[in-house]
Amino acid sequence: MRQATMRVAASWDEEDDRLRDIPETGVGPVDRADPEPIDARALYADLTGLLERLHRRRLDVVRLGLEGIGVVDINASQGLLLLSIGDGEVPVRDLLQRGYHQTSSASYNIKKLVDYGYLEQIRSIHDRRAVRLRLGESGHRVADRLRALDDRLAQIAIDEAGASAAMQETIVTLKKLDRIWDDFISFG
Repeated sequence: MRQATMRVAASWDEEDDRLRDIPETGVGPVDRADPEPIDARALYADLTGLLERLHRRRLDVVRLGLEGIGVVDINASQGLLLLSIGDGEVPVRDLLQRGYHQTSSASYNIKKLVDYGYLEQIRSIHDRRAVRLRLGESGHRVADRLRALDDRLAQIAIDEAGASAAMQETIVTLKKLDRIWDDFISFG
């Protein structure tokens, strides 16, 4: 496990040299005026708590977006599902493998979206168990409106908050955390 983690950590450094490494001594980046010890447990708890809160806020944004366009028959999770399908056809297993949706809730949400006409299911002629999804006409309308909302919020984050560089660094950090978790799940 430790060797696998070390290999993954080494690949992170190669992947993005924009971020400074935190030395193993437990102090912050070298260029800080007065290095303070880092409380790893507190940082980790703050980060994971923030991730949970951001996901709930994201659902609230989608819910308000749906209400704003008069869509009341689907929930925010179903709206996110429509967004993640996009314009093409997507195998159900791909949605689940991407990790965006839990298997049990995805099955329920897909069924509801098909029932309401937001999604269409296309069964493979070669394997009737294989199902692909595509947006129905109303699904396209909703996804387009939610995409426009995302575009507007992204522009606000970049223009008003000046968060472009910080967002790029945050993505790198979150990818590292994702790899740590994935490594732990895979190798213990």
